[in-house]
Amino acid sequence: MDSQDTDIKKQSGASVVYLFIGGAGIATFVILYISSFSPVEVDLLRIGIASLVVIFSGLLSSILGRKFIDALMDSLGSSGL
Repeated sequence: MDSQDTDIKKQSGASVVYLFIGGAGIATFVILYISSFSPVEVDLLRIGIASLVVIFSGLLSSILGRKFIDALMDSLGSSGL
């Protein structure tokens, strides 16, 4: 079986890192944008939750690739952010 016939695409280490940074950056932007208009004060729990969201978004974008980032950008575009 030829390696070109498989559906699984191998990504280089650099592209995985770039995808992680892209997904984490988008999540950071959304969290900072939402929290800038929120009257709720920042405490340790909210910082922990925001950090988990950023890490989770980065991991999903590095695993799923451009599909996840495109879906994130489409949802941001339709939400008006």
